[in-house]
Amino acid sequence: MTITHRTQSNISTQRDAWVEINLSALERNFKKISDLTKTKIMAVLKADAYGHGATTLAPILQSLGIKSFGVATVDEGVALRNSGIKIPIVILGATPFWSFETCIKNDLTITIYSPEQINQLKDSLNNLKLTNHKIPIPVQIKIDTGMNRLGIDFKDAKSVINEIIKSDFLKIEGVFSHLSDAKDSKFSYIQKERFDSAVEAYNGMQISKHLANSYAAINYPDFRYDMVRIGIALYGQEFNFLEPLISLKGRVTEIHKISKGEFVSYERTWQAPKDSISTIATVPIGYADGIDRKLSNKISGTYNGKTINQVGDITMDQMMFDVTESNDIKVNDAITLLDKNNPISIWAALLNTISYELVCRLKIRLPRIYTRD
Repeated sequence: MTITHRTQSNISTQRDAWVEINLSALERNFKKISDLTKTKIMAVLKADAYGHGATTLAPILQSLGIKSFGVATVDEGVALRNSGIKIPIVILGATPFWSFETCIKNDLTITIYSPEQINQLKDSLNNLKLTNHKIPIPVQIKIDTGMNRLGIDFKDAKSVINEIIKSDFLKIEGVFSHLSDAKDSKFSYIQKERFDSAVEAYNGMQISKHLANSYAAINYPDFRYDMVRIGIALYGQEFNFLEPLISLKGRVTEIHKISKGEFVSYERTWQAPKDSISTIATVPIGYADGIDRKLSNKISGTYNGKTINQVGDITMDQMMFDVTESNDIKVNDAITLLDKNNPISIWAALLNTISYELVCRLKIRLPRIYTRD
């Protein structure tokens, strides 16, 4: 066993594992998407900007010309307001009626997805002392065109829209729907037809219409309407012409030799070759940091341009690499698990899932280090 004196990391964190977020890549991605779509963009910052850090990214995006932000919950919206965001923030998900007061006082746009919410909002306004708040308050209307998750049925949407138009306390800021499978162009166009049938009567009115997510915004020009909602594309995932923002790194905490044929980690899922001594490096990243255990023995990292394989079961706080062929690696050296050359989409393919899920997982314990190139 080799024990080496360990020096403090030169980054401002008390961990030897971290995520790096490239802000220059964010800016380049935004410009590429903006140049391509040529329409207003709502940046989707739900789930802490898909694990990238919403309150850090939002001011940058606001300065670049983003017209609004989309979040999933009231708390996410309040956090953005508290960080100094001034532009519209839309709660894209369900807002509990008992949170209406918080939304109104923080200028968060509530999404209407059922007729009952109209009276609930009216009651909330009547119960509030909003002497400094402008009435009517803006809302967005979500229409269900085939997702069957949240929204007013497209066949009933006109009556709800008309009711809000006639009200003196609400103002429709936008009308939108959600594609259930954007990569299926046939069904996406069915959803578009349903959406058009619900909103075409309001053409010419100052009501923003938006339907496209990242995939549709990039691939279907006629889905762009007045605005597109961009989430995963801003973060450089899922599209080859964009740059992943995220890198994942960890410092080696221990290096030791194991004898021929010995096993590594729980369940003894990896065995060293029986014809030579192996060198194993330990890095303090594990499944509590969002790395799925099912990736054990399937992923790799890089050190000085060399690929090194992860070996043995990934544990709660640590994982091991076979560095037998990397004779120059030392304790305190950094191994890169993810970067633009080894994107998280590779992990997603191994797990039969999507990049969205995996980047969100990385937010659990890993500190964020923001960089520029």
